[in-house]
Amino acid sequence: MSDQGRVHKRQRSLKDEFIDISKMRRLTTSLDNLREELRGVAETETQMEEVMKHVDMLDRILRESKRVKVSFSNASMTELENLGVEEGQLIFVNLPLNNLLEENKKDDLLNKSFNDLLSQLRKIYQRVNMDYEAGARMVLDAILLFLGDVISVKSPDRDIAIIPEMKPHEALFKKDGYEVTFSGSVDYAIIEYEADQEGDHQARLVGPNSHGETYVYRVAEGRLFLVQASLGLFIPEAVTQAMAVLSNSNRDTVRFCLSDGEQFIFFILKHENGSYTYYRSITQNLSRPGLPDFEDRLRRVVGLLLEWLHPTGEENLYKLEK
Repeated sequence: MSDQGRVHKRQRSLKDEFIDISKMRRLTTSLDNLREELRGVAETETQMEEVMKHVDMLDRILRESKRVKVSFSNASMTELENLGVEEGQLIFVNLPLNNLLEENKKDDLLNKSFNDLLSQLRKIYQRVNMDYEAGARMVLDAILLFLGDVISVKSPDRDIAIIPEMKPHEALFKKDGYEVTFSGSVDYAIIEYEADQEGDHQARLVGPNSHGETYVYRVAEGRLFLVQASLGLFIPEAVTQAMAVLSNSNRDTVRFCLSDGEQFIFFILKHENGSYTYYRSITQNLSRPGLPDFEDRLRRVVGLLLEWLHPTGEENLYKLEK
């Protein structure tokens, strides 16, 4: 074919495109699975290692491009660093926190719900194999439902809604020419709302034809926190979820936590002067029913969860340090 008949395609640059990092992650996962299947096969093992080196290098190149799309579950510290997101410390102050927990012990309504929770957790640990993620998730679910019991008993005109797999609208973030769009779902969004006589809010939040994210933010009026049902390496996932919710709700603070049902890490994300900072607590461990300090540890965790859902304004319960 002559040069005149040949069609030349314009070469594109990474600067021109939004790169979907999630597709790269799916490719990597598939190749990891293939490598495991072929492990020990002499004819392919060396070649697979070479392929994975090139794939890892391509992943790094794509993540360093200026315009990327990333799902929450595929987010990494690279995106947070490129956006200038900082990490700080959330330090609980024991004296006022212990005073709050002692006051809670004197609350008969709270104690009734707490004892019900204790009974339920004992049954779960007695009958459920906790070596599996689904077992620990049952503990987390019981604790989240407890929050609803407490709120509705102490304030009959209020209730909570638990929204699993809430899908915030995708959110675009920019810094110094770098652009990233985050999207996906949040394991749990927990909101407190004012119950209405007609039951409209409940129907719109947890009914079969529940309304979307915008309605959630409007009804919650800031009394909302997020739960990522995992720990450790999932911090970028949880932080990017909180960033998207914060951006979509037009607020400057979002509370969230990571938990596997037995351990809890509490976070506060703040947007100040155009920058994002997430503050992270040390891990709060529950231990297990039957151990001497289980009840006190559980009271501490549920007390903090109630504070995260319904902040009392008692910011002397913790300090935020960069």
